Amino acid sequence: MTDWPIDWRVVVDEAVRRRKEEGLSQRSLAALAGVSVPTVNAFEQGEIRLRFERVIAILGALGLFVQPSEPDSFSAFRHRAQRRWEELVAPLPADHPSRQPLGHSEQSYALDALDRLPTARELRNKLAEIPNTSGWTPFWVPTRPELQPVIEDGLVECWLGRPEVDRHFNDPAHSDFWQVSRDGYAYLHRGYQEDGPDNVEPGTIFDLTLPIWRTAEVLLHAANLARSLGCHEQTGIHLTARYSGLEGRELISWAKPLLRTVLDQRFRARSSRADLDVRTDVRAVRCDIEPVIQRFLEPLYERFDGYQPSSELIASQVAELKRQPAFGA
Repeated sequence: MTDWPIDWRVVVDEAVRRRKEEGLSQRSLAALAGVSVPTVNAFEQGEIRLRFERVIAILGALGLFVQPSEPDSFSAFRHRAQRRWEELVAPLPADHPSRQPLGHSEQSYALDALDRLPTARELRNKLAEIPNTSGWTPFWVPTRPELQPVIEDGLVECWLGRPEVDRHFNDPAHSDFWQVSRDGYAYLHRGYQEDGPDNVEPGTIFDLTLPIWRTAEVLLHAANLARSLGCHEQTGIHLTARYSGLEGRELISWAKPLLRTVLDQRFRARSSRADLDVRTDVRAVRCDIEPVIQRFLEPLYERFDGYQPSSELIASQVAELKRQPAFGA
């Protein structure tokens, strides 16, 4: 007999507590874990005859179980990229903008099964040729020698927050760190635009529309890179994100003041973090991106007192993004 028996009721109670602390409904947890709502409900009722992999998926979505990953897996890539960013910012003062001290987003994607892996140099050239989607496009490839992407351990890596570089924008939102690997994995670490100098109280608000734009841009980047690498329209895209530093922020229409009437009450985040996950393909991103964005962002917005953005809001913001002068440049 083991000296450390598993008390199933304690495990379930902790999972329920964590779900509520994170502001998740059973429906959102089910979507995050990739299981059905009845499965989540049965788990929380203490059902012990559930399939083991579904229990692990629920616990994993709540951060209560960390599965080991293969060295070349997408999750291992994300973990190494996060550690690399921490290594870069470690020498900086705690309040340095490049540390993104009040909060940040981490967006990552994986392209399924590339037929031919480019060399790191080829990959860097292809990344430089991907069309822009806005004035500050994700995975931006600067041309200034001191900010140009470097090839590091077979990866293309760029850090715009280098403290020794004289930059026009010295704030969290313009201190991106990103990596892209030869096998189609990409990671972007970015501070919140709401925490920049244009906001008199950084760390207090969260914009209504910026997550829609940022998600659309990363999905479009994934689809463009896939096409650049010769992938077909059915090539799968696995998109994940983590938003941190949310607790206490109020959801407002900050970037688009004319949309303030969309929010008919005050919505405030009750938990600090949101983890997002969706699977799609190149064709869906090209032809029908709006439902993908809505599914992906639902758990994030739900953190704000259960707010649910309308499909019309998402469609209008994607259309506005595509009308920007920099789009496609």
